[in-house]
Amino acid sequence: MTTNPLVEFLASYGPQASSNNLYDEFVVEAAMDTGCAPLEIEQPLVNELASMFKSQSPRSVILTGTAGDGKTYTARKVVEAIAGPDAIWQTTDKIFDLSVPSCPERRIRFIKDLSELKEGDKDTLFPEVKASLLAKGSDTFVICVNDGHLLKFFRDREVEGVKLHDRIADMLQNDEEHDPNGHFRLINMSRQSHRDLFERILDGIVDHPGWAECTGCHALDSAEQPCPIRANLEILRQKDPASMRARLKDMIRMAAADGQHLSIRQLILLTVNILLGDQKPGKELLTCQKAKNRAADDDYCATNPYANAFGQNLRERQRRQYGAFAILEEFGIGLETNNFFDHSLLWDTDELPGDPIYGARIFASHRERYRIDPSANAQDFRREMLDQRRRLFFSIDPDSKMVREDPRRNPWNLSVFKCGATYIRLADGAEQGAVPRDIARDIIRGLNRMMTGEMTNTDDRLWLTEPSGVYLGREIPLLVAHAGRQREGPTFISFPPMQGNGKAPVLRFTPMQRGDLAVDLPLRPTLVECILRIANGALPASFSSECRRDIERFQLKAVTAIHEASRPHHPPPQEVEMVGGTLQSRPIAALVEEESW
Repeated sequence: MTTNPLVEFLASYGPQASSNNLYDEFVVEAAMDTGCAPLEIEQPLVNELASMFKSQSPRSVILTGTAGDGKTYTARKVVEAIAGPDAIWQTTDKIFDLSVPSCPERRIRFIKDLSELKEGDKDTLFPEVKASLLAKGSDTFVICVNDGHLLKFFRDREVEGVKLHDRIADMLQNDEEHDPNGHFRLINMSRQSHRDLFERILDGIVDHPGWAECTGCHALDSAEQPCPIRANLEILRQKDPASMRARLKDMIRMAAADGQHLSIRQLILLTVNILLGDQKPGKELLTCQKAKNRAADDDYCATNPYANAFGQNLRERQRRQYGAFAILEEFGIGLETNNFFDHSLLWDTDELPGDPIYGARIFASHRERYRIDPSANAQDFRREMLDQRRRLFFSIDPDSKMVREDPRRNPWNLSVFKCGATYIRLADGAEQGAVPRDIARDIIRGLNRMMTGEMTNTDDRLWLTEPSGVYLGREIPLLVAHAGRQREGPTFISFPPMQGNGKAPVLRFTPMQRGDLAVDLPLRPTLVECILRIANGALPASFSSECRRDIERFQLKAVTAIHEASRPHHPPPQEVEMVGGTLQSRPIAALVEEESW
């Protein structure tokens, strides 16, 4: 059997203690040790920055973001794009100097990690950095640093004059990339599109030229005992809507919208674990020899990529150390199900997609043993059912005709996000500037039910009630502050276009054409799931306290905006009641009489 050094190289990115390749400064050395080309991940930002530095007016750039977001990698690729692949800094270099092609007397100074410099070195460097960011210095900088260290660097050293600390803090808070005075760029690598980033990582791994080294291995062409590494590789290659790649992109996108950022480092680790994960005792990742052994023993249960995606090849304590597995585990994939999926799996119907390796081949024997003696085989069968549900989640297109005709087949029924497919449609619509009308109406109906406590069917306008829930007897359930029609009249609600940067879409309330007083409700996946479940019949009192707080904050801000926009005449409170499933309002008699006094 051929041993491919690429497998060893990729394993160094996986969930094991020796994964130094997760840090850019070790990448080139590791590639040389194994004889593999470094892992290349397309980064459109590289060519953009290289062109800017080659121009007559280069500007300094700050690359910030959380650890593992590719700051140093991007800086290194910019150096290569400007000066060629031979212009590589050594791992011991803290600062790498490069001449500006258009002006040889000027330098570009690449600071690989500002936080790693000694305090004395930072003090020496500070005047040059500040001058450059104010367009007064002779050098241009590329500074790699996380947010906290960046702000501390300026806060500890700025005594008088222009306060760059305050300017940078505002830019970070408002997600602004360009300095108001046009002197530098602040690029937050954590704000990249997770979906596109993951696509590039997958392509970089599955299209790596090192896979050609598998040529000549008998397992490569074996139909009876196929190599599990190559089998998993083919699963990751697939790009159609009914693929593992498509569902993972959806999950990563939803996690980002819920405020759970996955860095490049974690996404690479996740991909490698899907590809090489091994549940047999010992090391957690496959080698070529171990892959041969699993194939010879027909033990593909141990190499199941649909389980590896959730770190099932790791002990629980290990799994918790890695953000990728902890975040994906929160989707509850396979822990949720319905009768359609379980009946089809138990009785082996032809209504579900199969898999030549990870379907009946590993499941049929467990199913038969369970049928013969359920009590003795229940535990093993439950575990195998869980893996099969996970496989189905990654193997069904939620937008297919089959699913539209029978919603029970929707793969999102196998997760805690039953409305996951709807959320993806919502996010796609927001990016394109046109949220689907049916989703908008469902969201408005759900919000009305949550805010009024009534199972209303009103879905063409939003009824904003006081979040305190002022009760004045059974006939007066709540006080209404204002009714905003969707895109009608002086006060309206809308779903403004959003950029594909991983943020959640928003519902925007604009009182009396006062855009400066607009109030946004971020439509996080968890909140949308809550709203849509209530819109579809769940009781308004059943939503979580976290979602309740989100709605109450939105109500408070919206009511405040209404009062501010209507000064000096505040709209009088009114009763809100439901008549025939529709919300209606009327003046509160006691208050009207009081005003007449």
